[in-house]
Amino acid sequence: MGPCPPGKYLLCESFDDTEIGAIPPGWVRHGDPIGVADDAAVSGSRSLKMGPIPVWERRIYHDAAALGSGHWGRIRYKVALPVPDAFVHSTLVALYGKGPTTGDQEVRVVDTVKEDVDGWNNDGNGNHFQYLYNVQPNGPEFGKGSDYDWKFDDQWHCAEWHIDGPTQSYDFYVDGAIVEQISIANGPGNYAGSEIPDAFSEVRIGWVNYQESPPGFTAWIDDVALDDERIGCQD
Repeated sequence: MGPCPPGKYLLCESFDDTEIGAIPPGWVRHGDPIGVADDAAVSGSRSLKMGPIPVWERRIYHDAAALGSGHWGRIRYKVALPVPDAFVHSTLVALYGKGPTTGDQEVRVVDTVKEDVDGWNNDGNGNHFQYLYNVQPNGPEFGKGSDYDWKFDDQWHCAEWHIDGPTQSYDFYVDGAIVEQISIANGPGNYAGSEIPDAFSEVRIGWVNYQESPPGFTAWIDDVALDDERIGCQD
């Protein structure tokens, strides 16, 4: 049945039934180059590929009304080497909704910031990145970041998140292991640093980088799934 059996998840996309270069039905393309490709995949033979540009958006958007006030999500992703030497903030998965006190905003649930070639604070590490929970309302962005403990490696990885409006909570996992540094457990009615909506209008999948980073990133996403319960990295 593949990774998306009919009716199993609230939203699921394996990209295998979509023509090369196109995007799946129900999704809307924002930016280019982005489309289904057959040069890398986890399940099946196709995935969503984001080609390189120096800055900004290659994403697809889908209605998120089915997600309700809280959900689990899972993607598999791969980033080609070499990556740009620039310091750059990049988003892979975001949700759009109205924050409890901040209004319309993008809530970035699979999000990274990569060092420049000299490393964070010029410490010489070079090209590590952090994961973070990041929110961009109409005003200043805010969030919570991990240490710079990861590197892009041209391998497939599984990213999971759990986000819940009523409890103002968020957790993030890489390859099944929780990244505790960016967990949020504010509790009901406590919105500072979380601002999680009770409903989202869109889910946005792909790649957007906010600083110039020529020649750009090439990346793939596969096996997108969102549901009321944890999906995990095995299915």
